[in-house]
Amino acid sequence: MGGVTFLGTGGAFSAGRRSNLALLIEGSDLRTLVEAGPAIMEQLARAHISGAGIERIFVTHSHGDHTLGFPVLALNRLGASSPLRVYAGRNTIATLEKLCALAYPNFAHRFNLQWHELSEEGTDDVVLAPSVTLRTAMVPHPRGIPTLAARWDLSGQSVTVATDTFPCDATAELARGSDLLIHEASFSATLQPDAAPAAHFHSTAREAGEIARQAGCLRLALVHLGPEISHRPDVLIEEARAGTDLQVVVPEDGERICL
Repeated sequence: MGGVTFLGTGGAFSAGRRSNLALLIEGSDLRTLVEAGPAIMEQLARAHISGAGIERIFVTHSHGDHTLGFPVLALNRLGASSPLRVYAGRNTIATLEKLCALAYPNFAHRFNLQWHELSEEGTDDVVLAPSVTLRTAMVPHPRGIPTLAARWDLSGQSVTVATDTFPCDATAELARGSDLLIHEASFSATLQPDAAPAAHFHSTAREAGEIARQAGCLRLALVHLGPEISHRPDVLIEEARAGTDLQVVVPEDGERICL
């Protein structure tokens, strides 16, 4: 059975209880790592997975809390029998290449990396395995930081991930009918009524719930939590549900959800 392991559930300023956002999306045919922030090797170790155990990675955008661990992951795969297949937009790939060259100038040429460039203009589709498809869509992002949301269809099950963006039709359309929507909630409309998340290209738990209902998703997981709200999952769940029967969870680091 497919599932998602939440290696990290926090945002850029997270520390301690919640580490930077990272996910493992697994089906019967393959495993994909999503994001590679500074603590990625520690996060994988807690899940009892080595660098060589990762053969595919998807990176949403180039910000450091999503990319700075990539060179260390590549280094830890030296000698692996298979390449690391990297799926990301052109600008993100350029950042990952630069990070490897800066961090390990004497080793980067030995990294066995296979780059798969995804569209930064609209949507894209990639067949990862006979029964697994990756679909991506551009979502609102800061200038110069193209950001992709992604959906995996895994043998009849589907999971969509959207982070570092504010709610938009592109996310709702991509997530249409997903078994699980994983959406960022860097802010809380309840706990931070004066916040302006859209100005920072982020979302509230309430907005994530609205997108999940608009897309007809069965379940919603809130991630990329800001440090001011990460200790109040009860408030975030009720805020996202908004009195409906939407199934909402706020996973802890290390938690797994079956699809």
